[in-house]
Amino acid sequence: MADLYKEIGNDSDYGSINDNSSAQTEDPQASATSSPSPSPMTRHQYIVFCGIALAYFADLTSFSLIAPFYPIEAKEKDLSPVMIGFVFSVFSLVQFLSSPIFGKLLPYVGAKFMFLAGSWVAAGSNLIFGVLDELEPGTQFLVFCLVTRCVGALGASASVTAATAIIAHTFPDRTGQMMGLLELFCGVGLMVGPALGGLLYSVGGYKLPFMVLGAADTLVVIINIFLIRSSEGMESKTKGSMLAVAKIPAVWVIALTCGVASTGMGFLDPTMSPHLKDQYKLSPVFISLVYILSGSAYAIATPLWGYLSDKKRITRTLIVFGLTGGGVCFLFLGPTPLFPQVPTDQVWTVIVTVGLGSLLLGCAIVPTFIDLLNTAKWYGLPDDISTQGIVSGVFNSFFSLGAFVGPTVGGVLQQHYGFPWASTMVGFMFIIMAILIVLFGFWEYQCGKGRRRPPNNDLTRQVSVNYFGSEIDDTEENRGLLS
Repeated sequence: MADLYKEIGNDSDYGSINDNSSAQTEDPQASATSSPSPSPMTRHQYIVFCGIALAYFADLTSFSLIAPFYPIEAKEKDLSPVMIGFVFSVFSLVQFLSSPIFGKLLPYVGAKFMFLAGSWVAAGSNLIFGVLDELEPGTQFLVFCLVTRCVGALGASASVTAATAIIAHTFPDRTGQMMGLLELFCGVGLMVGPALGGLLYSVGGYKLPFMVLGAADTLVVIINIFLIRSSEGMESKTKGSMLAVAKIPAVWVIALTCGVASTGMGFLDPTMSPHLKDQYKLSPVFISLVYILSGSAYAIATPLWGYLSDKKRITRTLIVFGLTGGGVCFLFLGPTPLFPQVPTDQVWTVIVTVGLGSLLLGCAIVPTFIDLLNTAKWYGLPDDISTQGIVSGVFNSFFSLGAFVGPTVGGVLQQHYGFPWASTMVGFMFIIMAILIVLFGFWEYQCGKGRRRPPNNDLTRQVSVNYFGSEIDDTEENRGLLS
């Protein structure tokens, strides 16, 4: 089964079709399973990555800092739990809706401008959020919280979409590794944010966390003005076509995969804490350590998944492995009532399944961006900032969709069915998605309907390599026989 997906996710030989005569003389099995060693990183590449990683860390720290104290303040302002939850989740909803738009606009305004402007707006909204406690309780406080949160989400959406496009453009042979490292900074930011927010809140009240992190965000923007330069090739004369990307079947399948995996990560936010408290009688400190374990396991492993995506070109294999393993972990997390022999009073099972499940979900998420990029290139879209912007928008949109759906649906499922059955449903969702990808892979390659390269008069002969390494003559006269 692993060989089935080794061809998927490749770059120049994506789908195992070679475009030049020299490639046809090489061993197709070897070229499909590994990539040439990338050239050493330049000073410019190091600077670009440091600037974007710094922005990612600052943005995610600012995003997550409200978790420990905002619900307390909002309750005093007469907000219901439903409204408090919506203030949290509307951020991801706005990102889901706006990311594809920013991806389309990126070639028009430039990647650097969108990245810096988005970060600036996010920093400003963070500062504004810090003075909302002066408003009247009830509707006034709620409306301004939602508006400020939405504006911040628009800024973050523009910044992240531009950042992923810049990474894809600046690191063409290391995109997976760099995205994995960025996810590491995201995970660290999400862990540091609540701890730092709670500390600053205890020292200086509601305003201090927003003032400190907002000022830090602004400083990062100023630094990146000088670190990120408008490199040659960062602008594109062609404008990306969202319709052309949307017509590719694999884009929908892989984007949905990203959303499903992200849903699992978000599912744990509102549901795991009550479960640990009620089922295992854990203290708040221990519950916090379980959440830290989840974020740490996800963050630490993401560079490995990115490296394997680039080096071995096995994006679909990694995705299927991550979804299947993550699904099994979620079945044991409840644990599922379908397995009554699994002990329900052993806290170590929670610790193991949370850590391993988060690690495996990273395996399902990180390769999706590389797969989307390679799929777009395989279907003939230009390998420039316009395509990279569209793909970045799609990736961030579906990731944000999962971040919105996960906590929302998770809370509903837990309320009506309890945590064991809720985690069981999420686990089966992962497994079903993995099966769907396998079936889609068979359709895509064996039937030839979704992976056939668009006709090219300059290419008189193409050679395909099927799943088992044998060559298939893909000449014009035989193309019908392969359909």
